[in-house]
Amino acid sequence: MSKLKMILAVFLMAAVFHVFGVEDVQAKNSDLVVVLDAGHGGYDRGASGNGLYEKTLTLKIAQYCKAELEKYRGVKVYMTRSNDFYVGLDQRVSIASGYKADVFVSIHINAAVNASAVGAEVYYPNSNYKPSISAQGRKLAGKIQNNLVALGLHDRGLKTYNSKATVYLDGSAADYYAVIRGSKKAGFPGIIVEHGFISNPVDARVYLSSSTALKKLGVADAKGIASCYGLKRKEDVSDELDATKLIQLVGKSSSRVSLSWKKVKGAEGYEIYRSSSKNGPFTKIATVKKAGTTSYTDKSLASGKTFYYKVRPYKKTQNKKITAAFCTAQKVKLLKKPTVLVKGKSSARAKVNWKEVTGATKYEVYRSSSKDGKYQKIATVKEATSFQDSNRKTNQSYYYKVRAIGNGVKGSTYSSYSAAR
Repeated sequence: MSKLKMILAVFLMAAVFHVFGVEDVQAKNSDLVVVLDAGHGGYDRGASGNGLYEKTLTLKIAQYCKAELEKYRGVKVYMTRSNDFYVGLDQRVSIASGYKADVFVSIHINAAVNASAVGAEVYYPNSNYKPSISAQGRKLAGKIQNNLVALGLHDRGLKTYNSKATVYLDGSAADYYAVIRGSKKAGFPGIIVEHGFISNPVDARVYLSSSTALKKLGVADAKGIASCYGLKRKEDVSDELDATKLIQLVGKSSSRVSLSWKKVKGAEGYEIYRSSSKNGPFTKIATVKKAGTTSYTDKSLASGKTFYYKVRPYKKTQNKKITAAFCTAQKVKLLKKPTVLVKGKSSARAKVNWKEVTGATKYEVYRSSSKDGKYQKIATVKEATSFQDSNRKTNQSYYYKVRAIGNGVKGSTYSSYSAAR
């Protein structure tokens, strides 16, 4: 492609991005949008030394960085150039804006007249005008610099560079570098990463002269970005489990609690914990070892007491047990069984009385013609502790049981039945 055609192509691309905002096309989503900017390109070779050209090295580092970043979840990666052509400084920021960038990382190689200059350094936005962008940029710069230094590059530190002639809208000194200044104006942090000195024989030989070395630089940049924004690798997805949620927690009797929870994809089982206090300590009381089982009954509990439950899913991967976070603890109060007294057992009417049960909102009254027979519910009583049964046959013996009912989580809590009277 001729120099004129390359310049025209870039101008047209930048114009489309500027006018239409990348397809107008691309609605902002929850993924982190990273725009990698391979410095220089086309007729602009950048720095040179030791038989190397900056424009070639920056493109390779950016490509390696992109490939590594795309191994992470929740990120979209774009480049201002993917080949050897020239892109203007303002156009680079326009392209990033068109992609709705969250961050702009410009990749460069340093050079100096003094061939002894060595090491890596990162420029980030100054604290003027939009200080929050400066803070974001500094954090990212630090993460990347740490990774580059870990490769053995000399640590030249994190830097800002102010313009002596340009100011921001508030009159404060602007950033000197156009891509950092433009990114700040566009609303996202822009940084410049200088990956060693092309003019230094050692930096050039160790860090810049082979694909293996350049890949290490790109991967270091990518890992710095991932660390800064909390990205997780795609292959780690299988190691994660979502938390579950208790969907029902009720008393089934005065000594039994029934709980059920939401099934979690990928879980092989669930651990159930109980406490007598919301803030614990919680003790594991059971492990459900079937993925399809999402309920459990806790037995032999003390009546009248309040208990808290929480559940977490688990699975095993390569002999390692992976557990999710606990669900929110929920409580249930077990109701004591009522104490019942019946008056007028042999008459046409009988009055069933019982003592109030703490936590009960209503009571159910059951009757049978024999003590050990089948009992049928004859009444539900609210806001009272007695019931008059007038639907009786004279000289017929009847027996009564009562149970208390209260509120549970997504269901009613029941006491045990009283003794037959």
